[in-house]
Amino acid sequence: MTNENKLKATIIILLIAIEIVVWTVNHPHTPNVLSGINGGDENVPEMQNPGMLEGRDSIGNKDEASEYDGSRERLFKNAEQKGLLILVNKENAIPEDYKPDDLKAIKYFVKDRSAGSRYMRAEATDAFHKMVEKAAEENIEIRMTTAYRSYDFQKLLYENYVANEGQEAADTFSAKPGQSEHQTGLAADVSSLSVDYELSDDYGNMAEGKWLAENADQFGFIIRFPKGKEHITGYRYEPWHIRYVGIPAAKEIREHDLTLEEFLQQNDIRP
Repeated sequence: MTNENKLKATIIILLIAIEIVVWTVNHPHTPNVLSGINGGDENVPEMQNPGMLEGRDSIGNKDEASEYDGSRERLFKNAEQKGLLILVNKENAIPEDYKPDDLKAIKYFVKDRSAGSRYMRAEATDAFHKMVEKAAEENIEIRMTTAYRSYDFQKLLYENYVANEGQEAADTFSAKPGQSEHQTGLAADVSSLSVDYELSDDYGNMAEGKWLAENADQFGFIIRFPKGKEHITGYRYEPWHIRYVGIPAAKEIREHDLTLEEFLQQNDIRP
């Protein structure tokens, strides 16, 4: 660098320094601009995430507990208030006209299934997308076969199963209208090419089904009807049926090998 260029650079630096001093004098409550160069002013409080202030869930691989200033009970309460812990089963039905007002289209689905079922509640849809994309990074393909179902659709489905299988058999794997989680917009049936995109018990033994069982909780999903819990859920084992409950609840359920019914009871959360 020539002496002339050095002189110009020195003058520019001095001018910047003078400007900073003048600004600091005229704005005494503004954090020191120079402090940001070396990591920031420790006396300046860190800006909070707007989502934290509103009590919104953070969906993804992060542990949500670190996103909140509160206990696990508070996290569960937050999920409950958003309707994520609603219990729908043979003892707890929902009204015929119940329909979530925040349904959002799912973009990873099996194409030859009902287009009207390619929806979940917005938060669940976003979580599902993240889960599918994470699985794809590990060469695991997961696709939705059916998600939201209206009361009328479930009625037709159930009556068809009864006609073909008999009511006793149908009641082990199909919900009566008003008793299906699919109507909540929080449940989805998934499958993969390894089982020809069918709903098969074999799915639990496939790489995709194993990945789902081991990782779904990181995205807020649980295997809703696990093996060995049929006497509690009222339905046979379904390795393909996932239910969104939010990350804190999903992790607790998986860690302690619980059903949703057991989780709600243990945490004194009303259905």
